[in-house]
Amino acid sequence: MADQILTGARARLSFNGVQVGYASGVSLRELITYEAIKVMDDIVAKSHEPTDYDVSGSADMVRVVGETIKSKGWFPQQGKSNADFLANVIASGELVMTLEDNQTGDIVATVEGVKLSERSINVLARGVVSTNVSFVARLARDESDLT
Repeated sequence: MADQILTGARARLSFNGVQVGYASGVSLRELITYEAIKVMDDIVAKSHEPTDYDVSGSADMVRVVGETIKSKGWFPQQGKSNADFLANVIASGELVMTLEDNQTGDIVATVEGVKLSERSINVLARGVVSTNVSFVARLARDESDLT
């Protein structure tokens, strides 16, 4: 049974096929929004109908000197002017995020249309510096969707 339990020590995170060398955590969220169909003269909703689907999440990485999410092309560089920065944001493409079981090689999740929307750096006096990113995406598939 233990070989069927996915743990953080077995998980491998990649963006566009490039492994995140020191990923320390990832969170993935899928949200389906249902709108209540409410009619006059009745207090109970008639049904709940799907109206939206959102994917978002975050990833935590140990900061390696000389390697940044900007240098890897995962987050837009600022450039020399505001116009450069705007052009870089507009031109930034979508990423594919993959979560893999490094023991079996099985893909656990694939997230398509990923755009990193937030970046933060966490520095502690007695800790390891980390880079944390938030993302939005178009679609998330787990192993049940990939078979």
